[in-house]
Amino acid sequence: QEAERYKAEDEANRARIEAKNALENYAFSMRNTINDEKMAGKLSEEDKKKVTDAISSTTSWLDSNQNAEKEEFEAKQKELENIVLPILQSLGGGAGAGGMPGGMPGGFPGGEFPGGGMPGAGGPTSGAADAADDGPKIEEID
Repeated sequence: QEAERYKAEDEANRARIEAKNALENYAFSMRNTINDEKMAGKLSEEDKKKVTDAISSTTSWLDSNQNAEKEEFEAKQKELENIVLPILQSLGGGAGAGGMPGGMPGGFPGGEFPGGGMPGAGGPTSGAADAADDGPKIEEID
């Protein structure tokens, strides 16, 4: 019976640590994405500051809340995602370098849909790579 109790505690601890690590990894990955030279030129100073501030705030919170509950880590990650993802998506970068946690790691295989376009938009033609840049951007679809 004691073993069962410890097993449940161990399981809860494991889940808490996994959530903490996921948040740390996400913050680190997004910091690297934002500071990547290819990305840095595409971001406005305002967006870069917004993301950098959110990441700093998250890492500071992590430093002072190492023993927070699993749900707190998950909520903090959602908070950060809600700031970072719309900015990255507006660049056409999808979920960024690390993919969206809980989604497909690295986004879609190959980084884009086959042919560089949307599924069902017709097969790739000889100029598909050039045409992909002329299509609507994410912010234009709304």
